[in-house]
Amino acid sequence: MAAKLKKRALAEFSHVVTEEPQPVKKLRLIQRSAAPVVSLNLNSTSSAQEVLFLLIKLEENLPTEKDGAEQVYAQLVEHLNGERTSIVRCKIIALFSRLVLVTGFNTHLFAEDLLKRLESENSQKVKTQMFTTLKDVSHVFSGSSAYVKRFMRAAFKHVGHRSHSVRSTCLQLIGCLGACEQQHQDTPASPDWPVSVAEVLTRYISDSDPRVRCSAFEAMLTLHDGGKTLSFSAYTRACSALTDDYEGVRLAAMQQIWVLCHLYPEYHVQVANSDEELRLVDDGFAKICNMVTDISIQVRVKAAQLLGSLQQVGPRFLEQTLDKKLMSMLRRKRSAHERAREHFSAGEWSTGQKWADDAPKEGVNPDTVNLLSIGACGAFVHGLEDEFLEVRNATLDSLCELASNSPSFSDLCHDSIIDMFNDEIESVRLNAINSLRKISHNLCLREDQVDIILGVLKDFSDVSREALRNMLGLVRLETKAALNSCVMALIDNLPRYPQDKTSVWRCAQKLGAGHPSHTLALTPDLLCLHPYLDTPEADMDDPAYITVLVLVFNAASVSPSMVPLFPEHTRRHYQYLRSSLPDLVPVIQGLDTVGEADLDKLLTKQVSKIGWSKTGSETSGARFLEDLTRRLAGLESLPLATNVSILEAAVRDLEQIKYLDSKISAPVDCMCVYLQSQLLMTKLLIRVTNPSQCVADSESVVSSVDKILELTTRLQTVFLGLTGSLLWSVRQLELKALTAQMVVALGRGSLAEKVRTCETFRHALALLVRSLESEPGGSGGLSPDPCTRHLLTNLDRIDSSQLQGTHAVVQGALALLRPGPGGALSHLAGVRRVGATLLQPVENLETPIKMAAGLTAGIRVLANVDNLVDVRSLRIQVKYPDQQSQLVKPPAQAWSRLSGLRHQLDTEVVMSHSLWSESCAVEISLVLEPCGQHLRPSAKKQDMVEIAPPVKVLVSTKPHK
Repeated sequence: MAAKLKKRALAEFSHVVTEEPQPVKKLRLIQRSAAPVVSLNLNSTSSAQEVLFLLIKLEENLPTEKDGAEQVYAQLVEHLNGERTSIVRCKIIALFSRLVLVTGFNTHLFAEDLLKRLESENSQKVKTQMFTTLKDVSHVFSGSSAYVKRFMRAAFKHVGHRSHSVRSTCLQLIGCLGACEQQHQDTPASPDWPVSVAEVLTRYISDSDPRVRCSAFEAMLTLHDGGKTLSFSAYTRACSALTDDYEGVRLAAMQQIWVLCHLYPEYHVQVANSDEELRLVDDGFAKICNMVTDISIQVRVKAAQLLGSLQQVGPRFLEQTLDKKLMSMLRRKRSAHERAREHFSAGEWSTGQKWADDAPKEGVNPDTVNLLSIGACGAFVHGLEDEFLEVRNATLDSLCELASNSPSFSDLCHDSIIDMFNDEIESVRLNAINSLRKISHNLCLREDQVDIILGVLKDFSDVSREALRNMLGLVRLETKAALNSCVMALIDNLPRYPQDKTSVWRCAQKLGAGHPSHTLALTPDLLCLHPYLDTPEADMDDPAYITVLVLVFNAASVSPSMVPLFPEHTRRHYQYLRSSLPDLVPVIQGLDTVGEADLDKLLTKQVSKIGWSKTGSETSGARFLEDLTRRLAGLESLPLATNVSILEAAVRDLEQIKYLDSKISAPVDCMCVYLQSQLLMTKLLIRVTNPSQCVADSESVVSSVDKILELTTRLQTVFLGLTGSLLWSVRQLELKALTAQMVVALGRGSLAEKVRTCETFRHALALLVRSLESEPGGSGGLSPDPCTRHLLTNLDRIDSSQLQGTHAVVQGALALLRPGPGGALSHLAGVRRVGATLLQPVENLETPIKMAAGLTAGIRVLANVDNLVDVRSLRIQVKYPDQQSQLVKPPAQAWSRLSGLRHQLDTEVVMSHSLWSESCAVEISLVLEPCGQHLRPSAKKQDMVEIAPPVKVLVSTKPHK
C-alpha cells in the first residue's frame, strides 16, 4: 500500500504541463491635451460679487499651457460680451494681460479684440484698465509691429479724455511705446495729431490734474530710458514743477532735473531776477538741494539720494551745503557792525526816542519770501538733522560719495559725519562709521573728534564696535594724545566686552603700523619704563598688556629706533607673541630670531635632508615653493618606495613653511593636502601590488580610500582658484583610489561586495566621462594618464554581471597605476583658502550653560568668514557629547558682507538634547558642503568640510520640571 502511494505521489509531482506562449501586449501611450486648471461657470452665478470671487480664484491658478490659456480666454471673452458691471469687466481685462504672456498664445487675436472694444467702451474705469493692459503687454510685440502703431494711435486719440485716469494711462502708454517704437525723428503718429511724442507730453505737463502731470513727467523719463534724449528746453519746465502741490510731480521733476544735469552739465542757464548765469549742473544741484527741506518724506529722501551722484558740481556749491544760514522775521540776521552802519547812515526825521527809528525799512512781502528757498545753503545740514532716519541715511550716503571724490570737501564735511556718531538710531551710527571709513584716506582726526568717535566703543551693538575698530585702523591721528586716547579706549573695551579681544588686537596692530612716530613718543608710558628703576614684568595672560605689545611691536617694525628702548622681558615677550600670534606681530630687525635669514636656513636644512640644493638667490619661502614644484615634476617615473620618502619629506617641510610664512600659507596648504593624498595613494599601491603586504580583508584598504577621498574633497571645497590641470589630476587620483579598492574587492571580497563595488566603480567612471565632456573645448585641454585612458577605453566591459571580464580590465589598470604628476602643482600663486574665525561663543570650560532636558537653549554665533563665494553652502555644526551632530543653516538675514568675499555671520543656534549625567563640552564649528561630490560614488556619503576649529562650550542639562 505504501509503495502504491509513493508511486502515485511521484507520478503527480512529475507531471509536466506545457503552456503555449502568450502574445506580447503592446502599450500605446497617448498624450492628451491639458485641460484648464480651473473650470469656469460664470454664467451660473447670480451676482457680480460671485463672478468677482471666481475671477480672483482663477487668478491664483491661471493655466500655463497654450491650450488651457486659450480655452480660458474664450470663456472670459464670452462672459465679457454680456457683462454690465464695470468692476467685473476691469478684472477680466486685467486677467488678459497674464494670459497673453503664456507661450504660444495668439496675441494678434487678443490685440484685435481689445482695440475693437476700446472704440465702443463708455466706462472710464474699463478704458483705464484697457490702456493699462496694453501697456503691460506692449513688450510682447516687436517695435516695428503694426499693432504697436495702432496702440500708439489709440493712445493719441484718447489722451484728451475728460477722465484723469484715462489721460494718465494714455500718457504712460505713449511714453512706453515711444521708447520701443523708435520714433526718434519726431514724426506725427496720426493725422489727427500732427505733433510728436515729446510735444504731446510737454502739453500735458501743465494739465489741471496733478496725476496727469505726474504721468507726463514719468513718460518723459521712460522715453529717456528707451534712448530718446531729453531736450534742454525741458529744464525750465522741470524747475517750475518743483513747487507743485502734488508729491509725485515733484519727485518726477527732480528726477528729470538730475537727468538733464548729466546730459548738459556745462550749459548755462539764467538765474531768476538776476543777470548772472550758472552752469546747469550747479543750478540743478541747488534746485535739488532746496528739496531737502520739502514737506514730504519721500521727496526729501529722493533729493538726498540724487545729490551724491552729481560729481561735476562746482566746489563753491558743495561748500554751501554745509553752511546753514540763520533767518529771523523773514530777514537774514545781521551783525552788530552792519546794524550800526545802517543807523549811522539814516538821515530821516524821527521822534528822538530811538536813533533812526523812523528809517524806511525794506519792503518785504511775506507771500513772496520762502524761508526754505535758500538753494544749496545748508542742504546737508538739514538732511542730517531731519527727524526721519531714511533722510539722514540718504544724506550720509551722498556726503560720502561726494567727499570720496573731493579731498577738500571731505575735509569740510567730516565734522558733520562725526556728529552723527551720537545719533539715537543704530543704523545711522553704523552708516556714519562706514562713511568716515570710506573717506579716511583724506582725513587727519583731531583730539576732540577722537573723543566723540571713541564713545561708540561702549555701544552694546557688536556690529558698531567692530565697524569703529576697522575705521580706527585706517584713519590718521593728528597728535600722540589722540593715539593715547584710542589705546586707552581699546583697553577699556576688553573687560567690558571680552569677546572683542581679537578685534581689539587687530585694531592695535593697524594703529601701531600707521602711527610709528606717535607710538615712539608713547612707548615709555605704555611699557611703564623708568630711566633708573627696573619696572616689574607684566603678566602675559593680560589681554590689555598684549594690546600694548601688539601696538608697540608693529610700530617698531616701521621705526627701528624703538628697539633699544625695550627691556629684556619685552624682548622675551616678543618671541612668545611672534610664535603664538604671527599674524599680529611682524618681523622686527634686531629682535626676531626666526627672520628671513633664519627661514632660509630652515628651508635649506629641510631641503638638504632629501638631497636637494638651492641656489644662492632663492632665499624666500615662495622661491622654495617653486623649486619644490619643479623637483616634484618627475615623481611618477621614480620607484614607489622612493616616492614615499620624497613625499613624506615634502609634506613635513610644507607643514613647517605653512606656519612660518603667512603670505604663501594658502598655496602651501593646498600643495600639502595634495601631496598627502598622493602619499596615501602611493602607500596603498605598495600594499595592493605586493601580496606579502596586502592583508586578507579589505577594511584597511577601504579606510585608506576614504581618507584619500576626504583629502580630495577638502582640496576642491576649501581652496579657490585651482587650475584645470590640478582639478583633473585630483579627479584621476580619486579614480585610482577606487581602482585599488576594486582590485582588492574582486580578489578577496564576497559576491555581494563584488557586485556593489563594481556598480559603484562603473558609476564613478560614467561621471568622470561626463565631466570630461563638459569641460570647455571638450577634452582637448585635458590629457588622461595611461590608467585612466585604459579604464575609459574598456568602460563597456566593466559590468557587475560579468565579473570575470571586469576583473581582467581592473588587473590591466593595476599595472598602469602610478602616483599623479607633480607638474599639476604649478601656478598656485593665486590660490585662496576659505577660512573662518569664530568670535562668539568664546571657549568656556569653567562656567556651564544650563539647559533643561528636552527643551532648548540658544547660543549666539558670531564669525568672520573669508573667501566664501556662496554663503548658502555654510553650515553651523553642533556636536553633542554622545557624538550626535546637528547641522544648522544660517538664515539669509544673518549675513552681512564686509568686502568682496569677506562676510560676517551673526545668528543664534538653538540646542536641544536629552539629559546627561554631568556637565560636558559641546563643540560648535563652521563647516562647508563638500564640492565635487558629483564625481564621487554615491554609495559613499562625504562628511562636511570643517573650515574653523571647533569651540568647546560647557553645557549642563537638568531634568525638566
